[in-house]
Amino acid sequence: MREINLLGLNLQDYTLREKMRMIDSYLGHGALGTVGFVSTKTLMQAGEDAAQKEWLESTDVVEYCDADILRAAGITARSRLKEIENNSFLNELMRRIARERRTVYLIADTQESMQILESDLEDGQVQIAGKYILQEEGVDVKADAVINDINDKVPNVVLTLSAYPLQSAFVFHNKSRINADLWVGLPKDRPVSGEGGKKQHLFVRKLQRKLFQRKVHQYENQEKTEN
Repeated sequence: MREINLLGLNLQDYTLREKMRMIDSYLGHGALGTVGFVSTKTLMQAGEDAAQKEWLESTDVVEYCDADILRAAGITARSRLKEIENNSFLNELMRRIARERRTVYLIADTQESMQILESDLEDGQVQIAGKYILQEEGVDVKADAVINDINDKVPNVVLTLSAYPLQSAFVFHNKSRINADLWVGLPKDRPVSGEGGKKQHLFVRKLQRKLFQRKVHQYENQEKTEN
């Protein structure tokens, strides 16, 4: 494990082996463990908002979606960068869930997001215990309704696909009330279907990458000036 500081956020970077050991400790041991997938955009938002900073720093396992985050933190080991580029942690996590026949509860903020989530799980032989859509037909579902349904189903894992910072706020404020072993906040900013969508996604990521690098440099320069 390595401590890192980016944009005023105090976080940790774990190796794949360390993260899987942590997952093993959460599964079947009562207290809810939390996993959050974090992009450069997420870090920039959290760096400018005290509440989001607290939510992110309280996450047990933070998995970075962009290798640029590790590079900015001075982590340049090729094996670690490859893990990020190949999405190794999520792939290993889902294999572990399927292999050990862990039950999964799905949460999404819209019907479209739920369809994406279910489609991604179709070939994974994952046992789905239940599902909930947070916003359906223009009505925002209250936290109690979701939590009551989760606790009724008693899943091992809760997989969420919703826009940041909604999922971070939800689990931060309700962690002690959720009867599950593991909460996994999946990344929502992914390529849309179709070549045009993929090109647009790559263009947006390129812009976000430049903005993130600029933000990091500005923060570091400010720190040097103040010190």
